[in-house]
Amino acid sequence: MMPAGRRHVVVAAAVSLLLTHGLFLAGCSAQSPAIGVEATSSVPGAIEPTATPAIAIDATAPGERPGALTAVDPGAVDPTADAPRALDPKAIESKSDDGPASTTLVREVTVGPARRECYGPFRRMCLMVDGQFFYDEIDGFTHEPGYRYRLRVERYDAFPGQKEPPQDAGRYGYRLVEVLSKTRVTGSVKEATVAPARVQCPKLDERCLLVDGQAIRNSIDGFQYEPGFEYLIRFERFETGARRLVEILSRTPVSGTRLEITVGPWRVGCYEDAPITAACIVVNGEPYYGTIEEFARRHGYEYRLRVERYDLFPDSPVAPPELPKYGYRLVEVLSEMPASGPPPGN
Repeated sequence: MMPAGRRHVVVAAAVSLLLTHGLFLAGCSAQSPAIGVEATSSVPGAIEPTATPAIAIDATAPGERPGALTAVDPGAVDPTADAPRALDPKAIESKSDDGPASTTLVREVTVGPARRECYGPFRRMCLMVDGQFFYDEIDGFTHEPGYRYRLRVERYDAFPGQKEPPQDAGRYGYRLVEVLSKTRVTGSVKEATVAPARVQCPKLDERCLLVDGQAIRNSIDGFQYEPGFEYLIRFERFETGARRLVEILSRTPVSGTRLEITVGPWRVGCYEDAPITAACIVVNGEPYYGTIEEFARRHGYEYRLRVERYDLFPDSPVAPPELPKYGYRLVEVLSEMPASGPPPGN
């Protein structure tokens, strides 16, 4: 057995050793964390590390209507515009205080010098963005015909928190961030006469202005057409086929012939081998390859109308092929009745 005095010395030495080892371990724990371990600061006001922004893919979301900047219309390429550039793929992911994260895409686009007629829920004039029809507007941007623009545009969720947008509304809205350039584009300027009634576009189920006796498919940017008047206008035409109004030189009311006509309940083929979309209404029992201005015909109804008839080619005894000699404007609907029989072919 160890003497009592010596036993006290050994115990004291052991306690001293334990205290020394504990202090060493405490010192090690105060060192910087190993590489790869994220340190969280407990100091008030310390700036936390910022993560690299996510990259968002510019994809068309469910429910998105035509008009997203990714939409392509293969027949609307603008060869005079700068070659379409890939949009800035970097998206800024922002999180609001009262909702989930939403993605905002910022990109650069080219806007053409004139709007062109387009079709959606209704006919209207659309901006040409990167050579494609753009079915929306850009908040904060005022387009002046005759200029090509380079813009920085922000796309944002117009209905945050909603799974689907309202009917006939787009998922996204667009706002102007910056006008990068505005360049005057020069086209060919000419004067022309516009007839007092429009016609059906040859072989197309669309309505055309009759300009100098020729049907033009697209309306003229800035020209507010009213049937019943003959116009002399000056307009500028660009290489893309788009046109913009320069000046209305005259606007003369045309006195047509008042008469009554019947309009059949169905449309029929206008001529042999015509495309299926090129159909005619039936006026006084004959296919009519034209339109009746201000008349909203209901399919399957027979009409008796009072109209004003205009000679679209007063200097010629006949009209060019595939164009009507006369145009009509509605004065009064005298009767409207459901069809008395089935459509032809049934």
